[in-house]
Amino acid sequence: MMKHSKFLGAAALLLIGIGIGAASGYIEGKANSTSLVNSINQSLSPIEEGGTSYTFVRPLIAYRTPEAVLLGDYVSLKNSVQSIIDSATSSGTASRVSFYFRDLDAARWIGINQNDTYYPASLLKVPAMIAFYKEAEDNGLSVLSQTVVYDPSVVPKDPFTSPSGLVGEREYSIQKLIDSMIVDSDNGATYTLLNHINPDLLHAVYVALGIQDPGDDSTNYMISSRTYGLFFRILYNATYLSPAYSEKALKLLSKATFVDGLVAGVPEGTVVAHKYGDHVLSSGGTVTGVELSDCGIVYYPAHPYLLCVMTAAANTSTASSIIANISRATYSAVAEKYATTSPAL
Repeated sequence: MMKHSKFLGAAALLLIGIGIGAASGYIEGKANSTSLVNSINQSLSPIEEGGTSYTFVRPLIAYRTPEAVLLGDYVSLKNSVQSIIDSATSSGTASRVSFYFRDLDAARWIGINQNDTYYPASLLKVPAMIAFYKEAEDNGLSVLSQTVVYDPSVVPKDPFTSPSGLVGEREYSIQKLIDSMIVDSDNGATYTLLNHINPDLLHAVYVALGIQDPGDDSTNYMISSRTYGLFFRILYNATYLSPAYSEKALKLLSKATFVDGLVAGVPEGTVVAHKYGDHVLSSGGTVTGVELSDCGIVYYPAHPYLLCVMTAAANTSTASSIIANISRATYSAVAEKYATTSPAL
């Protein structure tokens, strides 16, 4: 952890050194170099693991860094995405859209409405997976090989809940249930797992990251794209789970069967480790719209990036199209930036 912390600190200092020169043209006439440095310094801060009681160490989860446009970077991408959002909202196909992008190796990010909150729905299956893998990491692989009998009655009676692909009264291992929960977003597997985990273990994941815990009732829980992205950042940097379990988690997320959002906006064959969530908006039993989110890591050759898009739109098809368009614009911007330096994946 100490080696990783030093790397992040050095990266932050490098960010400042490079950024001041790169941003000089962008901020000319708006701020002098002193105010830029002050602004950057105020944006740099560590996110340390909460819920620990160590005496000699302070585990580092991630680092908060200044928005890239402050440094004159990814400005055109932000403008392109803003145009997509403006078009969707002005036409009435979407009422709200949130966008958060992070160049994972360069520690540069940009966002549009990145602090607006949405219903996460199935996005919360990722911290559930992390909690089980943390338990397995601490107590051994036998945790994942334990079997549970699936009882269909554990799934709430909700007309908007997709049916489970599991077979009632059949035994499944914890790992098999995790596979179904992440790859197929299976609700039967999810509720079965939640009924067989110590809630303190799941709570610990949220506490460690400083994120509000939805608790037993997630129906009114909301989260922003920027905050949710932290779950993927700790997996990519292996700062909460071990590298082996972080790798295991992201590999599983790369097998997700949902392909109408982020995946639809990148070239075929591009690896995307992601999770989607959809929440039906209704009033008096009548469907009024949907909130669809898709968040994850796009493994652009040698330069992977985090992308999280949350939408409130008329229907799932429209929301998926908006997410795909933003994903396409983001991939193009990253490709343009690294075209001359990226080897084959």
